[in-house]
Amino acid sequence: MRNPVVIERAERLHQVPLNRPLEHSRYLKRLAARGIEPIDLTTGAADTPIQREAIERTFNAMTAAGGPGGPGGQDGPADPGGPAEAGRLAGAEFRRMFSNWFAYRFDVEIDPDLHVLPFVGASAGPASVAMALVNPGETVLVPDPSHPAYRTSAVLANGQIQSYPLYGRNDFLPNLKQIDPRVAGQAKLMYTGYPNDPTGAVADHSFFRELIDFARRHNIIVCHDATQHFLTYDGIEASSLLQTPGAMNVGIELFSLSVLPGGVFRDLSVAVGNPSALAAMSQLTSHLHAPLLPGLQAAAAAEFPDLNRHVEEAASKHQLRRDLMVSGLRDIGWNLRAPRGGPYVWLPVPPRYSSVRFSILLRKAGVFVVPGVYLGEYGEGYVRMTFNVNESQIQTVLERMDRLMSRFRLRKRAFPAASLA
Repeated sequence: MRNPVVIERAERLHQVPLNRPLEHSRYLKRLAARGIEPIDLTTGAADTPIQREAIERTFNAMTAAGGPGGPGGQDGPADPGGPAEAGRLAGAEFRRMFSNWFAYRFDVEIDPDLHVLPFVGASAGPASVAMALVNPGETVLVPDPSHPAYRTSAVLANGQIQSYPLYGRNDFLPNLKQIDPRVAGQAKLMYTGYPNDPTGAVADHSFFRELIDFARRHNIIVCHDATQHFLTYDGIEASSLLQTPGAMNVGIELFSLSVLPGGVFRDLSVAVGNPSALAAMSQLTSHLHAPLLPGLQAAAAAEFPDLNRHVEEAASKHQLRRDLMVSGLRDIGWNLRAPRGGPYVWLPVPPRYSSVRFSILLRKAGVFVVPGVYLGEYGEGYVRMTFNVNESQIQTVLERMDRLMSRFRLRKRAFPAASLA
């Protein structure tokens, strides 16, 4: 009998966070046996179902743009331009429409051919930036806590990760003056993101001015993750990094168009900023990622005239859910700040509980959340839970948490003698 082949993982994977959602599967049967419906609050992905009308609009746009079955597609008649020319035209129109919207929203003029790069997948953006710009051993500054994609991207590029903390006492904005100048001088790339995942904080112009001054002083490229840009509440409108003078020289900003209706645009994203950085990203994404269908870009471009209306509808829906979640948690006894943006509540854990232990307690009740420590060292003491589920599920979560607080006598420990904030 031949010896079995031993498959060993690459050493870099030891630095990459585990795919924690895989742990959920073993609990699902136990919950089902107890008649408990699991509610997953671990991801902020859009819950908008794919609508037939959106599919039809995309198919019609694809046909007109030269997709399969259309003038330039494989099933259509011969076209001198062919699919490549159709894709080029659709891409040019999409970039033009995005540039017009960007200028209207932020009062910043950008060149659609130089400053705009559409791509597929919100998590692919940070990875593309690191892989295109970071050489092995170069320092990458990563916020702590933060979305795992930043750390993973730096690892895959063989970069040297240096974390900088986000504290609640500073509204979860980094204190750039506390970053060691020697570390900053060695850094090639810095990740940041507002509205912030996981804390829900929103940055203003003054922070971005400080950030750009810091980046220019130390010759650092800034990748600002603005994928949650459209979800802000209480009349707040998030700023763009590129509104800051000098930002175009050092900055890249990542947007997600998941707010567009119908559910077919949730993976369509756009990078905006420094032309040289975008050219490097484009060189990489042209080989690694599936090409954007001309029809998808054409259909998205057709939605841009109504983008502000779509944004208002999405933000209004999420604010209702945020208010329901936050008010319910406050009724239970939590003293917590309402997130100003994004789809998450950054919930402090009860006294004498770690983030992992509290998440396990919730999981036994069928509520799945992300322990803060999974998002960084400074995430300990919190769990991240999305409110991007329907109102009925939010109410069920609150009822289950209320029962848990009573069953495990957490009220007597935590309320009112100690605040959970």
